[in-house]
Amino acid sequence: MRPTLLTGLLLLFCLICFIYAWMMNSAEAAAAGLGLLVFVFLSAGIFQTNLRSLALSVNVVREADRTVVDQNGMISITSSITAVTGSLTASFDDVLPPGSVLISGSPVFAAGRASYRFRLPVIGTSCFQGVRVSCRDMFFTQTLLIARGAELPKLTMYPTGIAATHHAVGHGSGWSSVEFDRPALITGYDTRTLRPYADGDSLRNIDWKLSGKHDQLYVRLKMDASGGLPALIVDLPRRDASEELRLHFAETVVGVLESLRIGEEYPVIFINGASAPEIIRSAQSSMILEKLREAENISTSEHLFRLRHPSSLARETFATSRDPTKTELRISEITRKYAGREPTVFELEMRKVSAEMTKETHITYVTAALGDLSHMTYLINETKKNDRYAMVFVVGAAGTPREAKVRTAFTLAGADSVEMV
Repeated sequence: MRPTLLTGLLLLFCLICFIYAWMMNSAEAAAAGLGLLVFVFLSAGIFQTNLRSLALSVNVVREADRTVVDQNGMISITSSITAVTGSLTASFDDVLPPGSVLISGSPVFAAGRASYRFRLPVIGTSCFQGVRVSCRDMFFTQTLLIARGAELPKLTMYPTGIAATHHAVGHGSGWSSVEFDRPALITGYDTRTLRPYADGDSLRNIDWKLSGKHDQLYVRLKMDASGGLPALIVDLPRRDASEELRLHFAETVVGVLESLRIGEEYPVIFINGASAPEIIRSAQSSMILEKLREAENISTSEHLFRLRHPSSLARETFATSRDPTKTELRISEITRKYAGREPTVFELEMRKVSAEMTKETHITYVTAALGDLSHMTYLINETKKNDRYAMVFVVGAAGTPREAKVRTAFTLAGADSVEMV
């Protein structure tokens, strides 16, 4: 708090009064000086009270055109401010994040608004410092920094040397005479197959392109808390499925493959109903695409896997039964039914595949959910035995009467997430 020229003159006159009273032994001069001094102190108290009320009434709203940008990227800000100034004369200006370089406009508020653009070369997360307020009355003036709304919006700069790790592929399908380009269909899955950034995650594992698109930081599945690798299980549709469904299915598989691109190979397991699985490594993209092209020519001899997984039946019984006694009897019946039964070839093969996936902790399924779903519920139960995360993409069931049935069946089987696409 600094005195104005008027306050300085009053204090000087007060000093002259005290000197005159001391030299001339004048009580009137001393009283005049003391009165002026009390008046100045009261004015200071009033100024501080008004200043405190002003600081408490300040409200700032900032809008940024983007919050996740590359290093030295340009950001446009539109700010609005409201405050109760009272008897004070005040001016306000936005205080930019440290290291910012103003490009155009002005951070000074005029009629309660300010618009400007700046570059921020600082890597990492940055925040505004607040609002600088310069206020005065007849006797005092002060400039202070108010950190109201300083934490919003939070700006994140990533290094320009880190390339984007997400690529959307939708051209040149090759499984028909017509090429399809549906990038919007593919890019919609990205945020579901990644997870939001958490403190402690490596900066190199952030998907910057996707984060910039959604204005929120995302890291790939590899950086999940369990530290495991993904796996993809593709349940090919039946031969009598429509061409549109097969195309939609193939595009979904390609989109999931692109979103699971983490720099390391992982298994892509193709099944055709309850037939023996075929495993292809994720790096063998040409073989995967060839398998998708062949899907329309595959003749399915046994699409339905008639035997339900015991744990799936038990879980469904617990979820639907309200009578504990009947539930226990039903569980006992299921146990007796499956006791001593020889496993089928499909069960043996999938148990073997599940046992070999020691590092894969995130299993993504893509299925058209045709048939009685028993082969899929068995797979989900089998892979969930080792506490793996199970995400299921169901193609062609969204908005149909069987959507609720499919979602319920996979949820009861143990799926952590069921997405209709």
